[in-house]
Amino acid sequence: APAFGMIGTLVGLINMLKGMNLDEGGSSNIGPAMSVALVTTFYGCILANVLFNPIANKLNVRNEEELLYKQVIIEGILAIQAGDNPKFLKEKLVTYLAQKNRTKILGASEGGGAQAEAPADK
Repeated sequence: APAFGMIGTLVGLINMLKGMNLDEGGSSNIGPAMSVALVTTFYGCILANVLFNPIANKLNVRNEEELLYKQVIIEGILAIQAGDNPKFLKEKLVTYLAQKNRTKILGASEGGGAQAEAPADK
């Protein structure tokens, strides 16, 4: 978006310089051409900061999440192929997760068995 603003600025400045060469009313053409140059620069900056930069940041975050997801899959496949113990593999792969997801998964596997045994005790 800033590049579009710069292109508009160049177009406005070219029109301003072209208007200065005219014999009649050369100075009256400078104002409108300069306003085009400044307005397009302003629009380019606004679009970049309000629209395009947040979209680019969100895409970067999603890209990093997808790369982590694929890395976990590759690690799991290689560990299965190497014949690692499933419990060891689970603990190894859980280390890739964020802390809240890690406790959720580890708590579900440990707490799930305790919840299943509780009704049998009654």
